[in-house]
Amino acid sequence: MFGRRPAEDRIGLLAGEGELPVVFLEAAAASGKRVVSVGVEGLADPRVRDRSAAYHTVGLGEAGRLVEILRSEKIRGVVLAGGIPKTRLYDPGLRMDESARSIVASKSNRGDDHLLRAFELFLRVRCGVRVLDARGLLKPALAPRGVITRRAPTAEESSDLKFGSRIARGIGRMDIGQTVVVNKGVVLAVEAVEGTDAAVRRGGQLGRGGVVVKTSKPTQSLRFDLPCAGVRTIESMREAGCTALGLEAGRTLLIGREALVERADQAGITIVGI
Repeated sequence: MFGRRPAEDRIGLLAGEGELPVVFLEAAAASGKRVVSVGVEGLADPRVRDRSAAYHTVGLGEAGRLVEILRSEKIRGVVLAGGIPKTRLYDPGLRMDESARSIVASKSNRGDDHLLRAFELFLRVRCGVRVLDARGLLKPALAPRGVITRRAPTAEESSDLKFGSRIARGIGRMDIGQTVVVNKGVVLAVEAVEGTDAAVRRGGQLGRGGVVVKTSKPTQSLRFDLPCAGVRTIESMREAGCTALGLEAGRTLLIGREALVERADQAGITIVGI
C-alpha cells in the first residue's frame, strides 16, 4: 500500500525493461496519480516517457544521478518496476559511479534481494525516499488461486507443480532465483543469473517438456521484485515443450492477462495459481 501520499501528490517510478512499468503507469493514471519516471537507459520501454508526468533517464550504474533527479523533483516515494538483466548487472565492464560502488561494496552477499535492500537504504539515507509497494494499484492483475486457463493440470502435472513450488521457495530462500523447471519429480533447471526465459528453455531442452513454477522469494519484500509472467513466458514454455505453469497466487503479476491466457490456451498450456 502507498500509505500517506508523497509530497505534491506525486510518486516516482524507476523503470527497467519489460511491460510492468507501462502497466503500473496505466494503473496509476486510472487512480489519478501523477508519476515522475526515471528510465534506465537502454532498458525502459519508450511508452514510459509518453505516460509519465515527467521523464528522466539514468545509466544502470548512475546511482548519484538518480538521487539528484529524485531531489530535484521532490519525490518522496518511488516504485521499482521492470527487469534489470542480471547479465548486465553483473557485467565486469559495467561502469558505476561512486554511489553505486558504495551500494555494492556494502554487501558481501550480492544476490538480488541483498543488493535491493542496500539500494533501499541508500535512497532513504541520501534523499529521504522510501520504496513503495506497487501491489496497491495492481491487485486486479495479480494471479488468483486455482486454474486460470481452460485446461486443468493432469495428475502428473499437479504433482510436479506441488514439488516444484517447494523447490522454487527453497532456491528463493537462498536468494538464487524464482523459477524452476520440473519433470516427473526431477529438477531440470533452476533460474540463476540467466533469467526466467533462458532457464525455461534450458530445462525444456534437457527434459523434453515439464512444468514451470515461479514463486516470490520467502525473505524478499515485494516492493523490490514482484514476480511477473507474460506472453513471453508462455512462448518460452511452448518452445521448450513445457505444459504447465504454476504461479504464486496473490504475489505474481499477470502481464497482459487476457493475451497471456489466450496464448496459453492456444498452446495447450495450463496455468495454475498456487
